[in-house]
Amino acid sequence: MDFRLLGEIEVQSGGRPLDVGTPRQQVVLAALVVDARRPIAIEVLIDRVWDHAPPANARPVLYAHLSRIRGLLRQTVAPGGGTAARIERRHAGYVLEVDPELVDLHRFRRLVEQGTDRQRDEEARAAALAEALRLWRGEPLAGLPGTWAAQVRRSCHRQRLDAAVWWAEAEFRLGRPTAVISAVPDLTAEYPLAEPLECVLIQALHAAGRGAEALDRYGAVRRRLAEELGADPGEELRTVYRTVLRGDQPPPEEAGAAPRTVRPGPLRSRAAASPPAVAHRWTDPVSEGVGTPSDAGVPAPTRTTAAPRPGSTETPSLPEGPLGHLDAAATETPSSRQRVRTPHRRAVLAALVAMVLPTATGSAHVLRRDEGERDENDGPQAPSFELARELFAAAEAFDQEGKAREARATVVDAVRLWGKLIGLDPDRNAPLLAPAVLRALGRAGVDFSVLRPALLSWLGNPVYTPYPAISQVILLQGWRFTAPVFLDVVVWNYEHTPGATSPRDVADVHTDVLKAAVLENTRTRHGTQVTEFDQLLKH
Repeated sequence: MDFRLLGEIEVQSGGRPLDVGTPRQQVVLAALVVDARRPIAIEVLIDRVWDHAPPANARPVLYAHLSRIRGLLRQTVAPGGGTAARIERRHAGYVLEVDPELVDLHRFRRLVEQGTDRQRDEEARAAALAEALRLWRGEPLAGLPGTWAAQVRRSCHRQRLDAAVWWAEAEFRLGRPTAVISAVPDLTAEYPLAEPLECVLIQALHAAGRGAEALDRYGAVRRRLAEELGADPGEELRTVYRTVLRGDQPPPEEAGAAPRTVRPGPLRSRAAASPPAVAHRWTDPVSEGVGTPSDAGVPAPTRTTAAPRPGSTETPSLPEGPLGHLDAAATETPSSRQRVRTPHRRAVLAALVAMVLPTATGSAHVLRRDEGERDENDGPQAPSFELARELFAAAEAFDQEGKAREARATVVDAVRLWGKLIGLDPDRNAPLLAPAVLRALGRAGVDFSVLRPALLSWLGNPVYTPYPAISQVILLQGWRFTAPVFLDVVVWNYEHTPGATSPRDVADVHTDVLKAAVLENTRTRHGTQVTEFDQLLKH
């Protein structure tokens, strides 16, 4: 005898399925089985079946369903003989008398309790959770109508998700990452917004020596959260990512630690999901935002309209005040602060750049095509611009910790990747990285007296302005200025130096001309008497 709710509702006796009747009758049966051995008032049953809008003859119809269910239950046989289940009428309502062990939902809950019992050893807990998860056959109460059935489904999915995370974490602590890697991807396909599942999967991939896949997985999750929720990854997922990025192994959790309850935000099983009414697009993702996502994202300039050139009389009609000095404190957001405070190992970052740079060309090539177009020879779309942002964030972390050498080397890696990306597809790749570049320039002592949207546009437009090339050289040279240096003035001075050509590439920038332009900036803006460029630099 077996009652099955974790999938299409089924009642089996002696290994053969019984006819459970119409969907309405199944709702009545499910309402009794879910609350087995607990009385349910007739008014509650009516609400569960008809969603607070019952027909005029609701009671007679319900009595008819109960009568047919009694006939169904008389066909069931208990393991020791006799009827396995029966419906009784009590003062408080109707109650289904049945052994909870005969109901898959109740067995599932009992096994989950065993899997979270801190008195049991880790192996036993993992085994209990695995057995609980194997009871699932599909969408709970599949096909049953009504609000109550939908609520039960949501509750079951949350319990399953909790159990899956606890099982995966137990397997990981037991040193079996391959079991996690085998099982969890199918679950993440059903629960695409459940970050705790992704956390343990990324950890397992890293522990199994598949660090590149772990990083790719994080990038895919990050994009999914941005597209579907307009949100950053949570702190736990970012911490796991930084651990992988540094090449560290996460410290094992205490085996007897109390399991946490998974709260993945808006829970959506793919089996019951419907497309969101509004697709949220994240214009200034995660790490390097200047201001908020709503005001920091600047549309990529087109090739038909040039951005205003420095020194021109054209005034951008933008409702923004001057940007002023851009230091880390002025521009960081709570999410960016959380990211940059964890140290990163220089050697691992360099290895990552070496790994990703060969795929950057393919990635940008895919981005240049119309959406959906893809050549069969192209490799997977690598999130190269995301890696560049992470490198800029890592450099900021090193800088805050006073690790000048590591910060300098990481900035060089970030700038080189930035240059590669804007060389391949400036219209799409450059605007994504412009906010990160602003932060790096601000830490170098570069000020800006132009409007922020215009500056973002210029940094994202190497075809029409020299800003990207000159900014790259400043960062690659590792210059850090003691006196404020205004980038727009430096660019103007450079372009008006006799015999100088406005650069559009790093190779076009003449360092001696750039140094002279910086010196002229300090004299015209600050009236300094500095005559040697090195006097402007921090040593």
